[in-house]
Amino acid sequence: MPTGERERFLAGPHVGVLGVADPRGGSAPLLAPVWYRYEPGGEVVVQTGRESVKARLIRQAGRFSLCAQEETPPYRYVSVEGPVTTLSLIHI
Repeated sequence: MPTGERERFLAGPHVGVLGVADPRGGSAPLLAPVWYRYEPGGEVVVQTGRESVKARLIRQAGRFSLCAQEETPPYRYVSVEGPVTTLSLIHI
C-alpha cells in the first residue's frame, strides 16, 4: 500500500490493537484494543487511563506498535511502530 493510502487508512475510524513490551509475560508483548486518533502527516495519539497497565508499560518501554484493520472483506490493515514523543497524563 503506498504511503498516502496507508495514511488515509490509518486516519479512518478503526479500533487499533496496541502492542507494547511486557516484562511480566516473558517474551510476549501486551496486546490490547484501543481507540486512537491520526491525521495524515501527524502522530498517532492513543487514549488510555494514566493508571492502566497499558500506560505504565508504554512509559517503561518508551515505544509501542499499533495495528489498525478493517473488519470486513477484503481485509486490510496498517501497522506502525515507533517511540513515544509526547506523553500527556490526564485522569480518565
